Amino acid sequence: MEYEQNQLRTAKNLQDNASTQSFADQLYEQITSVIGGSNANQFFCMSLPGTLIDASQYAYDIDNNEPKPAYVRANESKLVNKLFDACQMTASDNGRHLSTQYKTALDMLTPKLNSKLFEAKNKLREVLMTPYPYNFGDGKQDVLTLEQVFYRLYSDYVEAKQQWAEKQVAKKNALEKKYPEHTAEAYKQRNNEFLDWYEITAEAEVLGVDEKLGKVLSVFSPGDMEIINGILDSGVGREIAEARSTISNVGKMNPDGGHVFPVQLYPENWFTLLNTSFTPVDLLESPAALAQQLAILVAQRSNITSNINSFLAIIPDEEDVQALKKAYDESETAFKTAFDALQKTYVNTTVDMLKTLVDVMASQALDDVTKVLPSTVARIFGVEVDKVKDLLTTLGENGKKCLDAQNNLIDKAQKATDAAMRYFEEKNKLQFKSMLSPLQQQLENTNQDIEALKEKIRLATVLQASKETAEKADENEVAPNHVPENFTQIILTSSLKEANQASSSYTSASSSNYGVSFFFGGYSSSSSHKEAVNQAFASSSEMSIQIGLSVAKVQIGREWFNPGVFLLTEDMYNTSSKSIAPAKDYQDFSNERFKEMNQCVFPCFPTAFVIARDVTIKFTTATAMSNSFAQSIEEHSSRGGGFFIFGGSRSSSSSSAQNNSSVQSSANSVTVRFTNPQILGYYLEATAADKSVSINNAEASGNKDFISIFEFVTKFQEMLDDYNKKYNKQTLNL
Repeated sequence: MEYEQNQLRTAKNLQDNASTQSFADQLYEQITSVIGGSNANQFFCMSLPGTLIDASQYAYDIDNNEPKPAYVRANESKLVNKLFDACQMTASDNGRHLSTQYKTALDMLTPKLNSKLFEAKNKLREVLMTPYPYNFGDGKQDVLTLEQVFYRLYSDYVEAKQQWAEKQVAKKNALEKKYPEHTAEAYKQRNNEFLDWYEITAEAEVLGVDEKLGKVLSVFSPGDMEIINGILDSGVGREIAEARSTISNVGKMNPDGGHVFPVQLYPENWFTLLNTSFTPVDLLESPAALAQQLAILVAQRSNITSNINSFLAIIPDEEDVQALKKAYDESETAFKTAFDALQKTYVNTTVDMLKTLVDVMASQALDDVTKVLPSTVARIFGVEVDKVKDLLTTLGENGKKCLDAQNNLIDKAQKATDAAMRYFEEKNKLQFKSMLSPLQQQLENTNQDIEALKEKIRLATVLQASKETAEKADENEVAPNHVPENFTQIILTSSLKEANQASSSYTSASSSNYGVSFFFGGYSSSSSHKEAVNQAFASSSEMSIQIGLSVAKVQIGREWFNPGVFLLTEDMYNTSSKSIAPAKDYQDFSNERFKEMNQCVFPCFPTAFVIARDVTIKFTTATAMSNSFAQSIEEHSSRGGGFFIFGGSRSSSSSSAQNNSSVQSSANSVTVRFTNPQILGYYLEATAADKSVSINNAEASGNKDFISIFEFVTKFQEMLDDYNKKYNKQTLNL
């Protein structure tokens, strides 16, 4: 309950600030408020635009414990082992790889050698290397070092313990064979016999083990030896060597010449989150948008039938074919006459507009042009909705005649084509048949596509009529149908004016990410689209924008990556003139900090990414929407374009049926839905402050608390020489 109240307060605060914030900042704050996190060293870097993601590149049968395939490991590595400039908004990654920069940063560091710790370790080594005469009971007085005597006795003690343990196991195995039944009675017999044996045998065996331990303790305590080993093993610097070794061993070669560095993404079934909860009804486009697609298909069919008709002219002696050709010509003439009459009734139009209207009538099985949905007519002819009634009345009967003529023409063209194919086959004119056959197949395919699109228009017309009524009562139409597990819902309301306002966030991208370019999601768009949106900015700046989506955070794990090494940089020298990260301990993320981070070698790294699905964007106006604006949205979407940070497929196809977005429009609104999931950005963690001192720094070399590498080698050699002069003089002939 408390969490929900906090979420409501956060949403209210964001709405209160909306008038002073750009749309980009509002979206950024909405994402971080629901995803967020309490790590003060992490910040969200939002992508402008987002990155489309294909679930098939990461999916495998995890439910049945299928090992992760090599291609999935490679794709996950490429996805999350990229680096970004330190900023809150960016157009792309910076082209560098985490593994490479991490290794570079490690190679820049070398440990400082603590002089006091070094002297202490040397004293301990001298103790361990001190000669220690000892009689092991074989009548000989061996002269070994203290360390050698200790470990020889300790080895005897460990061996005695091992032998006693093996005897107990052997006895239990023998009793298992003697009483193999798995019953309570058999268990009782095995247990009783083992206890009897243990009472007789154990005391002598344990005393033997204790005797071995006593010999060890008479020389040196195992606990003391562990302390000494711990001291000798201590000191900063080994972590760097281990990190270098790990990253060198873990990378696997890729066919492209690079290396794959494994990652673990959490939840492990994260790729199953990349589905959509949109239904086919949600993705059904508006009649006007579908009518534009239909017009393209009808134009294609007209070209095909025209090419087919040219074949009929080369069949001079076939009465049936000629009769069909004559019927086709008569139908074509009738259609042109009807169309000319229709065009004369409304002179402020184009052929494409009228053809599209006739196509929509055919798709909806309408016999009266006045029955076409007003919003669809307004979109086709570029007029206001309140003028549609007069327009349709003007078209009147001529519209019906044109529709009948078109249907008759299509029927005659199909019959003439079939007759021509039979004629070529009977006359064995295989060359003509091979040329006509592809056209016939194209005609059949196009007709099938047209019929399928007509069905969509019929359904869309019925749904839109009811939807326009429901829209007035439903202000949350952009809310996802279903918010899946691990996801959080975001609903954001803004205006077109705020979409054109520059962000105050620190960004690595230029100001071109705002205004029209930002509106189109960073994707390229035609000048006509941009002009339409610019006009909308000028005339409809109060247009409302609603966005609904579901977001989830995917955590990144890398066993081979240990950024904790950089917490120890104060005890390191830097062998480069560059810094790994800023030296200053910042308490928050400011523009100053971002600028300084971007001058360093390894300023930050990704720890998680945010995925979005079921994205819906709705543009609404209080009055009738500009047709140029609505059409620019539809055309941009049909080409796979995106809006704001949300991307489409970027397909070059003109048919949005092949795209990953759909558009529904009415007189007062345009709604865009994206079926493709995408990455909205990455959470980046700042690398620990670089407190290392340059190895060439005169001040550092004069610090008596530390010794250089040369001093380390020299003093260690002096210790060994002194020891040999004292204890190994005769052996080494010193």
